[in-house]
Amino acid sequence: MCIVPVCYNAYEDAVRFLSSVDFAFNACPDLELDVILADNSTIVPAMDIASRQYAYTFRYLKNDNIGYFPAFNKALATLAQGVKDYDFIVVCNVDLVVAKDFFTVLLSHSVGSEAGLIAPGIFSDKDGRDLNPKMMHRPSARKINFMRLVCSNVVLFRWYHKLVRMREQTRSRAQQRDRGVGNKTMTVSSPQPQMYGAHGSFMIFTRRFFAKGADVAYPRFLFGEEGFVAEQLRRHALSIEHVPSVRVFDKEHASTSQVKLDFICAEHKKSYDYFYTHFLKDRS
Repeated sequence: MCIVPVCYNAYEDAVRFLSSVDFAFNACPDLELDVILADNSTIVPAMDIASRQYAYTFRYLKNDNIGYFPAFNKALATLAQGVKDYDFIVVCNVDLVVAKDFFTVLLSHSVGSEAGLIAPGIFSDKDGRDLNPKMMHRPSARKINFMRLVCSNVVLFRWYHKLVRMREQTRSRAQQRDRGVGNKTMTVSSPQPQMYGAHGSFMIFTRRFFAKGADVAYPRFLFGEEGFVAEQLRRHALSIEHVPSVRVFDKEHASTSQVKLDFICAEHKKSYDYFYTHFLKDRS
């Protein structure tokens, strides 16, 4: 198994994440694990993170600030044996931790023959909700063009972002209320509905994903990774398995929240432009 956490000016989060992986790794005998910290940071670390020692195989890869999936791909290019020899390959942010039983639960899960991606339970520290599924349905050209319009103006983007957050908070309160009255329809053991796209903060690619010819060569700096991966899965007739019992705990956007809104808005616009051009324009 290989994990590529991507760090941007969040060294304390990175150390915490790597330590949580170490803790979970020690609880899972016989697991072979390579971790490559892809560091896109623009600040000098206050600690010698490159020389840290863990029970798993750890490597540090310093990049210019090249973006999320570009850093992921650069790390994969350094794998001597290539990607196809790994049962699982993970890309993730560093502002999260894995559960102590993360590896034992993942390895005990029976992966379906057509599963290209495992979507873990990514539980928000803010409200306890699972960030998966990210997208249940493939977005229409009309939806993507609407988002391109929203992201063409920072003021529109700010208001839209506030509305989305209000909707998420409403859904979270409803989920908490359902749990409080003993609603069992979405327990971790319940069958999970098929989703179109998994949350990009923590993605677990299966061996099948790469064996079928799918790739992760998404060139955009940031955002839109979920749609790109979803289209790779769609193109190669692969599915997503949502496994909430494989648990990750997320602080939600610790590093991107430090970036100026106009930059985030522009990067969202570029990601929607890419999705429209490559997957929707002149296509059914």
